[in-house]
Amino acid sequence: MSNDTLQSRLEVYLELRRSLGYKTSVQEPTLRDFVDYLATHAQSGPIRAAAAVDWARQASARCYRTGAAIRLRMVRGFLVHLKAFEPETEIPPPGLVAEPSRPQAQLYSPEQIRRMMDAPHHGSGEPGSFQQITFRTVIGLLASTGLRIGEALRLTLDQAHLDHDPPYLEIRDTKFHKSRLVPLHPTAAAKLKEYLVKRQQLIQAQAGKPFFINDHGQPLRYHPVREAILQAQMHAGIVKEEGPGRQGPTLHALRHAFAVERLMAWYRDGADVRTQLPNLSVYLGHLGMVETYRYLSATPELLTIAGERFGRYAQEGGRE
Repeated sequence: MSNDTLQSRLEVYLELRRSLGYKTSVQEPTLRDFVDYLATHAQSGPIRAAAAVDWARQASARCYRTGAAIRLRMVRGFLVHLKAFEPETEIPPPGLVAEPSRPQAQLYSPEQIRRMMDAPHHGSGEPGSFQQITFRTVIGLLASTGLRIGEALRLTLDQAHLDHDPPYLEIRDTKFHKSRLVPLHPTAAAKLKEYLVKRQQLIQAQAGKPFFINDHGQPLRYHPVREAILQAQMHAGIVKEEGPGRQGPTLHALRHAFAVERLMAWYRDGADVRTQLPNLSVYLGHLGMVETYRYLSATPELLTIAGERFGRYAQEGGRE
């Protein structure tokens, strides 16, 4: 297969993924590197699995130890597509190189979240400063809605419908190019309104402008938020547990905690959890149920509630 043909097939594959709603900003440079590798090494005839594995193993030194597996997974999808046009293309099977293991989630408890929000210092802000209020509000929003941190930071004033009944947020063109409406609990909407009052005192509100800003009226950035929350963790006495698969509470752990807490609330209320899970998937902005299942990390309380529910189910002969 000529290099021109391979390049053409790659363009079609990338365009196909974009049309299906996938973002290719990460995959595209990786796949182009693979195609260049084949051209540089004078690959002739059908593409062999060994060539893909050799390329994947040449991951940059900046990649962590499972970088080769991630690169191979990316190219495998392209090779599946290519095989439809070039039947002799070989697709490397899974397991040829070490796959990354998903770290065990370390969730925030409700008490830990409260202590983080009450921490007197967030970043470099003084107690009671606008910056401290901003970080506290961001933590509260993440904990009460399960938003991704990027979704919260990209939120604009005209996307927050706080006076609507019920109040809700518009989350536009986020991961997988999905948009969704996120209903808010009245108490969460009230806290966001309080923040807007403080914000108005600092800078004139304009539609389309960022909802969360720093002391200079500029959009709030990820790294200052991350540093502030790390400091809040230390003040709240949250110690990260070291060891394999234990990365400690992160910003994303607030999203995990929200999903688990929602599931436990449904169990406590006697709801049909199986039929409610698709609602949680939509609320979180997941592409499918598989992503949602990953968030529902087992906790002792969750296992106890689920076990009691199953016990009643078994005692009643499969009927609740």
